[in-house]
Amino acid sequence: QPAARVKRPPLLRLLWPAVVTFAAAAGFGFSAQAHPHEWIDLRVRLIFDDDRRLTAVERAWMFDPFFSAYVLDELTDQRPDRAAIAAKAEALGPEMVGNLAQHGFLNDWHFDGEPVTGLSGSFVGTRVTRDQLELTFRLDLDQPLELRGGRFEYSVFDPTYYIEILHARRHLPELRGAPRGCRREIIEPAPPEDLAAFAASLDQNAESDEGLGIHFAARAVIECRG
Repeated sequence: QPAARVKRPPLLRLLWPAVVTFAAAAGFGFSAQAHPHEWIDLRVRLIFDDDRRLTAVERAWMFDPFFSAYVLDELTDQRPDRAAIAAKAEALGPEMVGNLAQHGFLNDWHFDGEPVTGLSGSFVGTRVTRDQLELTFRLDLDQPLELRGGRFEYSVFDPTYYIEILHARRHLPELRGAPRGCRREIIEPAPPEDLAAFAASLDQNAESDEGLGIHFAARAVIECRG
C-alpha cells in the first residue's frame, strides 16, 4: 500500500501556482476527505496523415465546476461577463500546457508493449460553458507511427490520484484519417479493494506516492488491421 505524506498538491501547484495558493488559504473547492478531489472529463482525437499513420493526438480536458470557478472566479458573479471570462481562459491556456509539459502531459502511451516517446505539446484553445472550463491541446509525435498490424494503448492520469481523469461518458477516441478496420475500446479501471480504501482515506492535504494513480486510470486500446 502506498504511503501518504502531507504536501500541497503538486499537479495543481504546477498548473496554476497563484490559484492554488489562494485556494489552499481559503479552504476553497476541495472536499474534506477522500481522493480524488478534482475531476476531468477527457475527450481524445487521434490524427493521421495522408499515409494513414498516427501523427498527433488532440486532447480536450473539461474541468469540474468547482475547479473551474476558482481558476475563473468570475463564473460565480451574478451576471458574469462571458467575453472577459473567455479572454482570461485563452490567456491561461498556453501557460497550462507549458506547465503540463514538465509532467510529461500525464501520458502513458505504448505501441505493441513499447513506450511511445518524443512528444511535443501545443495549445489549441479553451472553451467556457455555463460553469466549466475546457482546455484543448495537441501532442505531436516526432515520427509518424504506423498502427496497422499493431496495438496502440494510452492512459491519462495524475500519478498521485489527486485528480481523476476519465473519458467523458459514452466517449470513444475519435480517429481522424485512420486506416480502415480500426477497433477502439476503453478499458475501465478496476483498482484492488485495498487501494480504493486507501484512496478514500486520504484528505485534501495528504498526497499519495506516485504509484497510486495508475490503478485508477482507464486504458484506451486502438488496434488496426494490417
